Amino acid sequence: MDRGEFEVIITDDGSTDDTASVLDDLQRRSPLTMTVLHADRNRGAAAGRNLAWRAARAPLIAFTDDDCRPQPKWLEAGVAAMEHARVVVGQTTPPPDQLKMAFGPFARALWMREAKYFETANVFYRRADVEASGGFEERFRAGEDTDLALRVVPDGRDAAFAEDALVHHDVRPSEFAGALRETLRWIDLPLVVRRHPQVRRTLLHRRVFWKKSHPPALLAAAGIVLAAGSRRPLPLLLVAPWVAFRVARQPLTPGRKRRWIVLPQGLVLDLLEVVVMVRGSVRYRTFVL
Repeated sequence: MDRGEFEVIITDDGSTDDTASVLDDLQRRSPLTMTVLHADRNRGAAAGRNLAWRAARAPLIAFTDDDCRPQPKWLEAGVAAMEHARVVVGQTTPPPDQLKMAFGPFARALWMREAKYFETANVFYRRADVEASGGFEERFRAGEDTDLALRVVPDGRDAAFAEDALVHHDVRPSEFAGALRETLRWIDLPLVVRRHPQVRRTLLHRRVFWKKSHPPALLAAAGIVLAAGSRRPLPLLLVAPWVAFRVARQPLTPGRKRRWIVLPQGLVLDLLEVVVMVRGSVRYRTFVL
């Protein structure tokens, strides 16, 4: 696509380092039609994206994030797919040089191979649809991208996946503390479910659980509590289904020995996810575990 056929809009969401000056210098040097917007304070990703799309002039809006690298032909492929859809999700994978990192037990790697969660790492909209929906809901800490898409295409029938619209998403290193912090961001997931009850069937496990690991994790927690309370080991058998799940069905890491070593941390992480869902459920009066 010729560079005169599109514009680039970047939002600096109230950064306190040298990001603003780096972006201003990039804007001066870039041969692209580029606009840099500076927010006076950090108000979150949803607010930053709203600032950007409202400044855009084109009828189609393509979103990506600051930890992403769109690949050649990304824009062309996404725009072409928009001829037959209202929302298009492009393929997203880790960069080839970060694939080994992606399989760390607590790494955060993003693979998008279907139009399901509509992450803004790689998604295309018509401006008219975004405007009519009011844009991103700014009270979300996470999940605002899914919420917007479900307001535009509630049943998903007008959404499409574009394999050739490829973006590489950086991998967050495998750090247990980082995974715990990341989990805390998802407290607003029950709000997505409250606003769009139909996703219980498509996005939740058994219409209640955020992840498939949560039912056996809760059973394991019950076994540990009962064993501690009774001072008998028999209730610890309730931990077995979760161990089987994390060792055989959905291990945290491919390494056979390593997956056993990280089990204690894995159980803490699974249970923290449940706690975050409970907090969100109470806050939004919508039951999700």
